[in-house]
Amino acid sequence: MRHSITFITIAVCFSSLAQAQQMSRAAAVKAHPNWVQVPGAYIRPDCVHEIPLGANVEVNGDITLAGSVIAHYDACPEAPILTRGLAKETPKFGEAPSPGNGWVEDIEMVVPLKSGDSVDEITGTWTVPAPPLENGALIYIFNGLEPTSGGVIIQPVLQYGATTAGGLIGGNYWTIAGWLVNSNAYHSPGVKVSTGDTIRGTTYVTSESAGKLNWEIFAQDTTSGAYSWLSAWSEGIEWNWAFSGVLETYGMTSCSEFPASLITAFANTTVYHGYPSFEKVTPGWYGVFDNYFGSGGPSCGFAQIPDGTVNFLFY
Repeated sequence: MRHSITFITIAVCFSSLAQAQQMSRAAAVKAHPNWVQVPGAYIRPDCVHEIPLGANVEVNGDITLAGSVIAHYDACPEAPILTRGLAKETPKFGEAPSPGNGWVEDIEMVVPLKSGDSVDEITGTWTVPAPPLENGALIYIFNGLEPTSGGVIIQPVLQYGATTAGGLIGGNYWTIAGWLVNSNAYHSPGVKVSTGDTIRGTTYVTSESAGKLNWEIFAQDTTSGAYSWLSAWSEGIEWNWAFSGVLETYGMTSCSEFPASLITAFANTTVYHGYPSFEKVTPGWYGVFDNYFGSGGPSCGFAQIPDGTVNFLFY
């Protein structure tokens, strides 16, 4: 009985924390009605930047191409409002999501690493779903990496719906792009893809220099051959939080605004660490309802089934 009481107490604590986070973030969004949605955050529109293919986002905010600086972006003067989870908020005991805005559900693992080590690659495939029966919502589907300390995420993203973020306007069709979201948001040019196509999302280290890691965040349609990628440097970050698959939505008011396929399977998911040796990580995936931020969204058929190299999100 003592164990049961302890479990319920922990559950209530996590649930209360999640509710407090939702309320504070919802209030912050209302205070910034002109900000835009990007994967994992609301952000000032002037802090979202489209980066040409082949260019690199440097740690200091320089954008370099073929060795020359072609642009520079200072840190955003106002911090983004996170619409994704934080490791300390893990809602394993929480309620089903209310997916009005933000992360809805995901399959993830925190990778146990020695000091100085990081995850250096995550790769996986998923199928472009059937479009929603009703339009109106913005949908992001992706895999990716974060540090458990938060503050930054890198991911190749499949998007449906319109956004005014940094030139990736989108619409009632599917697009792919690579994203880096920290104090600013950077993305590669959006490329249209079609329902039924296979998307390969790969984020991996290409080189290391003076303690910095160079990443390629690559989204490829292996059916059509279309692709888009973002290159970026990171420094002083332990990338130890891996996501096999994430479902994120904004403006969701009806279950019919979710993709009509009602399920996304993230297949061939592999994670590596120990650059440059690329040692394979033993899978330890678990599913999470990301009930951090959303409000006003419908309650649909949400479920996660982590199954090793193939992981399922139902909606």
